[in-house]
Parts: sequence; C-alpha cells; structure tokens
Amino acid sequence: MKFSVIYQPTNLFSLKESNSTNSGAKSLLIPSPYSIKMALFNQAITIDGKDIFEEKKSKEFSYIKDATIEYRVSGSFCVNNCFVTIQSLRDGTYRGKPSFREYIYLSDNIEIIFDVKSEEAKQYLQNYLHRINYFGKRGCFFQFVGYRDNPGEPNVKEFDASDFSPGVLQEFDDISSKADFKNVDNFDSANAKRDKKILVIPVQNLNSSKSYTHFRCF
Repeated sequence: MKFSVIYQPTNLFSLKESNSTNSGAKSLLIPSPYSIKMALFNQAITIDGKDIFEEKKSKEFSYIKDATIEYRVSGSFCVNNCFVTIQSLRDGTYRGKPSFREYIYLSDNIEIIFDVKSEEAKQYLQNYLHRINYFGKRGCFFQFVGYRDNPGEPNVKEFDASDFSPGVLQEFDDISSKADFKNVDNFDSANAKRDKKILVIPVQNLNSSKSYTHFRCF
C-alpha cells in the first residue's frame, strides 16, 4: 500500500553522509530513509512517549522501521560549499576548528513515497508525518504541504549495475530490518543497526565553481 507526503523546503538543507568525518562532510541531496524514520520516532515520542516502542514485538515500532521509502524530486539543487568553525574539545578546552560543510538550496517540493503493509500502518504514520518540520541538521526546515493517496512513480532509484540511467550516486542509510528500539534510541548504549543502499539522484551538473555546484533534475 503506497501513499506519499509532500514537503516544501523553507531553509537550506544539510545532512552529512554517514561515512564523513566531522572535519570534512559532504551533504546528501535529499533526506535519507534513516533521517525520515528518526524524525517520525521523534514526533511519536514527543507526543505519546516511548513506552510503546519498548514493548517486545511492538507493532508501532515495526510500522516505522519496516516502511519502504522512495522519492520523487524535481527542480534545482544548488550546493553551497562552506568552511565553518566548530567547537572541538581538546585538553579540556573548547577550541575553534575549521570544517567543510555543504548547504543545499532545493527549489521545488520533495515528495516522499511510503510503501506500508496495512491501512493501520498508513494511519499511524500519518498521525505524525504532518507534524515534522525538519530533516537532517536541526534548522533544516521543511513545511508539510499534503498527503497523496495515489503517488506517481519514484524517479530516485536504487543503483543497478545493469541500468545506465544518468544521475548522481549517493550512499543512504536506513534502519536495519534486524534493529530493535534500543538500536535507534540515542539514550541506549546499544550500537545502531543500519542498512546502506546506493541511490541514483536524477540530476545533472549545469555549472559549478569553488563555491557552489548547480544540479538540475532531468
């Protein structure tokens, strides 16, 4: 069962790749499945508490964890290259440290397509999706626009070596199918469990300089 939710970006977006270092971090062009599901957990816990997720075989936890996420994107992606100063603790003293970051301007709305197993799962996710107001770094704001029961075909596809579709390849994280709530709880000592996938973003490089890169969807 598929439905989608549409968000309008209202600020620059930044979400570093999970393999990046703290000093040099390139950004993904769109929110990862992991970041979307963590935003859902954040809203669910803020509103209703986390006790329900800690139950053994929690169906609510499975509704979020097991959802398949796809994307439909359009417009321009302008990636701004920046050097910022972050505070690094050394020898008990905080010191400024120059670090590379990317901040992305998205010109159009982004459609996030969910594939879930039941109507109950759909209703549960829709209790919280319209309450989400940022993905990635705090301050990367998105405005909920609406739901769509009959979404179009996704144009962001998983990389397939036999498919020569053009685009930009990026590695995305998702919650592992073997994960329990403790593996996504930031206050638990258990290690995070993530699956990785390579997605092809259907954009081409129009122009670039040392300060920016301008991508446009096909």
